[in-house]
Amino acid sequence: MRTILPLAALFLSAVAPCATLAQDSEHQWSKTYSVTGRPNLTFEISDAHVQVRSCGDCHQVRIHVEVEGKTLSDYRLEEGQSGDTVHFLLKERIRVGAFNTWHRTKTSVSVETPTELALEAHTSDGHVEISGLRGDLTLRSGDGNATLSDVKGNLRVDSGDGHVQLTNAEGRLEARMSDGSLSVDGSFHAIALHTSDGKLDLTLREGTKLTEPSRIESSDGGVHIRVARDFSADLDVRTSDGHLNCSLPLTMDQYQNHDSSSHGLHGKLNGGGAPLSIHTSDGNVTIQPL
Repeated sequence: MRTILPLAALFLSAVAPCATLAQDSEHQWSKTYSVTGRPNLTFEISDAHVQVRSCGDCHQVRIHVEVEGKTLSDYRLEEGQSGDTVHFLLKERIRVGAFNTWHRTKTSVSVETPTELALEAHTSDGHVEISGLRGDLTLRSGDGNATLSDVKGNLRVDSGDGHVQLTNAEGRLEARMSDGSLSVDGSFHAIALHTSDGKLDLTLREGTKLTEPSRIESSDGGVHIRVARDFSADLDVRTSDGHLNCSLPLTMDQYQNHDSSSHGLHGKLNGGGAPLSIHTSDGNVTIQPL
């Protein structure tokens, strides 16, 4: 009997690591894709915390998935590569019948990619973080907050429901919010921003010089804009139901005040420049210097 217990203990200790590896394979997935040039990365993810960041001058796209409270078999995972084009899909499978959801579930997807790339990202639900990237960057989010920092290039953001924040951004920006607030801080040569239901906060840093006609629109929510003192533009500002406050030196061409709630002005800021229209249906407009 004295020799049986140590052998049993040895057997259990040998089995335990195998069980751990089996469990990891059910809850973790990773793959590295080698690229030679500027990658073209497309991914579609249903419900997860997604983080996309630069790996600098690397020549790889690395994707890592972690699942907690579920297993990878609960998801449909599709991926592939053709040259420098990488596509990835992760969607939860539809389950029929009764099941318990009391346990904690969490899915996270982390992506590392060369700094320069073309990115097409689609997410249904979950927080998205994108940082340190350059190029053609597109994010379409159904439901969840999104944070983009240190990004540059042709930037496109389309959000259904959630707060979107861009910091230290450069280039050309198009952003559309259906239900949620939008906060933007950066230097741009063209902007097209729209919020349907939520406030819009825009900071145009030094170096911003609009080279294309730009517009800012809000259906239901205030617009607050801060600009560098040397910022120039031809301003066209209108609000249907709200106040207008501009604390910048402006050469006024026209000012309209139809009633107590409708206001509009047209003028040149620092001698004028590219047209910038700012329109709100229901909300105040505030323009002030940094």
